[in-house]
Amino acid sequence: MKKLLWIFGVLFLLTSCGNDDDICLGQESTPRLKLKFRNESNNLLMTLDTLYVDVDYGKPELTTIISAAPNVDSVFVPLRIDDSPYTDFFIRQRKTGPTSKIRISYDKKAIYVSPACGFKINYENLNAELLQQNPVQSIQSNNSSLTDESKTNFYLRF
Repeated sequence: MKKLLWIFGVLFLLTSCGNDDDICLGQESTPRLKLKFRNESNNLLMTLDTLYVDVDYGKPELTTIISAAPNVDSVFVPLRIDDSPYTDFFIRQRKTGPTSKIRISYDKKAIYVSPACGFKINYENLNAELLQQNPVQSIQSNNSSLTDESKTNFYLRF
């Protein structure tokens, strides 16, 4: 009798886990902002030899997203998910070099995904403002909504 209960217990455990218990990946999670780089003089896509990216998430210290990454042609930046209507991030090409400050403002829309994943945030009406130039000279908008990571949202012009 004990063996029969043990077998039923194991079978119950094996069949109780459903698809909702999977880890949320891909389009089920909150997307990150995709940035690519262009040359200011000829507007051609370019690769940066070194890149540093720090983001202000409302904490006392900046969060480093990328530190001394070599040969970078694009970058993904997670935006804030709290009540702030914007995210500030800082880009530089050298550890102690000049820093560009960029503010991305947006409207957030929470979308229910599943019981396991909960909600994800999509961003609409994306707008970039260059608050401090050098090394970034200007920003070119490409896609004003952020629902997945497949499209480039902005081109940073160096």
